[in-house]
Amino acid sequence: MLNKIVIRNVGLLKAFDTPNAPKLNQLTLFYGRNGRGKSTLTSVLRAARDGAAATVLGRQSLGNSGAAPKVTLVSTQGNILFERGAWNTKGAPLEVFDTTFIADNVFAGELIDLSHDRGLFSVIIGAEGVRLASHLEKFNVLAKTCTTALREAEIAFADDMPTGMSKEEFFAHAPNSDDEKLLQRAELALKAVQQADKIAALQALEILTLLDIPDNFSAVLLSTIADISTSARERLREHFKRFGFDGKGEAWISYGVEHIHEDACPLCGRDHVDAEGMVTLYGQIFSETYKAHLATITKAAFELEERLGEGARTELARKASTNAERATKWAQYVALGSKLPDVSALGKYIADAHRDAKALTDRKRSSPLHVIGAVDELALVGKSLASARELLERYNTAVRAINEATTKAIATAPTTVDAATLDRDSLKKRMARHDPGVRGRVDAYLRAKRRNERARKIRTMIQKDLKKANDSAAEHYHQRVNYYLGRFSARFSISKITNSMHGNAGQADYGLFIKGEAVARGRGRQAEALPTFRNTLSAGDKTTLALAFFLAKVDHDPGLSCKTLVIDDPLSSHDSQRRRETVSAIRDLCARCRQVIVLSHDEFLLREVERRCVGIPCVAFQIEFTGGDEWSSASAVDLDQLCRAEHVRLVDEIGAFVNENRGSADHVVHHLRRVLETHYRRSYAAYFPHDRNLGQIVNDIATAGPSHPCHRDLGRLDNCNNATCDMHHGDDAIVVTKQGIDPDSLRVIASDALELIGAKRR
Repeated sequence: MLNKIVIRNVGLLKAFDTPNAPKLNQLTLFYGRNGRGKSTLTSVLRAARDGAAATVLGRQSLGNSGAAPKVTLVSTQGNILFERGAWNTKGAPLEVFDTTFIADNVFAGELIDLSHDRGLFSVIIGAEGVRLASHLEKFNVLAKTCTTALREAEIAFADDMPTGMSKEEFFAHAPNSDDEKLLQRAELALKAVQQADKIAALQALEILTLLDIPDNFSAVLLSTIADISTSARERLREHFKRFGFDGKGEAWISYGVEHIHEDACPLCGRDHVDAEGMVTLYGQIFSETYKAHLATITKAAFELEERLGEGARTELARKASTNAERATKWAQYVALGSKLPDVSALGKYIADAHRDAKALTDRKRSSPLHVIGAVDELALVGKSLASARELLERYNTAVRAINEATTKAIATAPTTVDAATLDRDSLKKRMARHDPGVRGRVDAYLRAKRRNERARKIRTMIQKDLKKANDSAAEHYHQRVNYYLGRFSARFSISKITNSMHGNAGQADYGLFIKGEAVARGRGRQAEALPTFRNTLSAGDKTTLALAFFLAKVDHDPGLSCKTLVIDDPLSSHDSQRRRETVSAIRDLCARCRQVIVLSHDEFLLREVERRCVGIPCVAFQIEFTGGDEWSSASAVDLDQLCRAEHVRLVDEIGAFVNENRGSADHVVHHLRRVLETHYRRSYAAYFPHDRNLGQIVNDIATAGPSHPCHRDLGRLDNCNNATCDMHHGDDAIVVTKQGIDPDSLRVIASDALELIGAKRR
């Protein structure tokens, strides 16, 4: 609790201090007319709460030779000091309701903007929320710093990143033994694009084909002519033996028989060559059937030569040589992957098979009728051909692989030199992933990324906690604000309060309900045609709403019992009903907090607060100019005596006339107008100029209609005006002289007047 306030060189408070006796008490009241420094005192107390040095420095007293501001708040919890441009502590246990609270959190100049939504958000979330909001602000800065560092780290290794690869893939890339091969392929692909015209002229490799021995080769060797008798065969064999024919005798005889002419020998010319019947025998054997048999043998021998002979072997060798040349040329542009096997042994395998098979056909041609089984010889031929086929299959497998590699390389190859260069360079960057320089830049990025993720994660957690705290508080504010609005007889209520975390700052929003219809608060300047906060609430309604928010705030404060509440001019534009309820609210606060300080220019309000707070230790001070230089000072004051000024004297005379039948009706009738004008000018200074007379006040209220805070008083005020106006003005020149006022009628009007100003005896 504050016991004493000492302020030097701040605004009008050049040498301001409250007396040592009496000290500030549980309920402390400050009276001062406008321009005496009440708002300055309130601002200093707010600055002490916030630890705001700028607020004090900005209000340094002018015309005082530049003396530095100094503040001492003597408190039971330890003195709070402002000297040498700084507070000695921050977070003094104070809560302040004044025009700054209204302007920061509710409205300013009848307008609402984003700053009010953010200010109200801070009010609603309370001390814990403010702590979270402070953490959030720090982590917003940290997150921004980490994001900047992450961006810089990412830029640092941007030139190290290969194309076609995500950062995660690049970071995880391990050294690969195939990288060199891949780089070789990329270099070849670049070369291929650079020499595309030469690539277009290259041909695919050719598959080599090996033909087998004729299909009926074994059958031909085993064939003979079945209708030649065995005796004929024996006779012919004896004949050949007699004349010493070798294996070619049969062929020779067969050829000679075809040239016998008129039974004359084609060799010696002798006639009657068939004297011994041999020609007839030859005819039986070497018939057309024989000729067909011999043709089959000849055909088999020809096919064997065609398939396995020198010509076939030479063609295979030529194709193998051509393939080798093509593969060499392709290898300049494509990583073939496969290598052509050596086929030099292929010719030998085929030649061996040809040799062994030809020996069999030669034997058969020499003795066409001889059956040649030749199982072993045919097995040797098959073995040679099998070796040739095995070698040729491996060769052709390599040919197919090379052709596939070249086809794929052409299909997937970059179409431009730039693209091929990019692919090669990307591969080089991939291979350089673990070079010291690249590794250092990547590690720096990963560290920055981890820091950024941690900062964002913590910020998100704080945002969630802050939103949770606000959601809980928002329900409290919705209920308590509407409670106080109802208590103040406001004709409106608020909707449920919502909050959001747009960007890095919280915002609170709510709407109004007026006669059952929703009205938006309307941020910024709104069109006149739309119902909004600005054009549907009177000035009194707006300050009532601000006070309701303040009261809801202190209701939600768990540390209220240890705090001092400062309330500056709480009744601006309030009617009598709201005046009474505001005084009741102040009385309630006195029982719940450590200390209440009320400042006002209305001494009657302060006296009413003092009278309603019976049993609560109270002290009152008056802030007034001292000396001739208009610097303010504080002195103890008796509010009863303060209020017993001319106005009070007139009120007392009216009260005596009503309650005790004392006084002159002719005098009282004049007092009524003066008392009513003084009351409404003071209590509703925002609505009535200081020189407004009673008739004008009545007209102003009637013109404004129900939105005017004094509208409920209009009927009785009008009666008072009508009842007293004739006595207030001179006689009408064309009518009879005025009649004196009836005391009984005046007593009724006077009683209404006392009730209107809150002075009627209960």
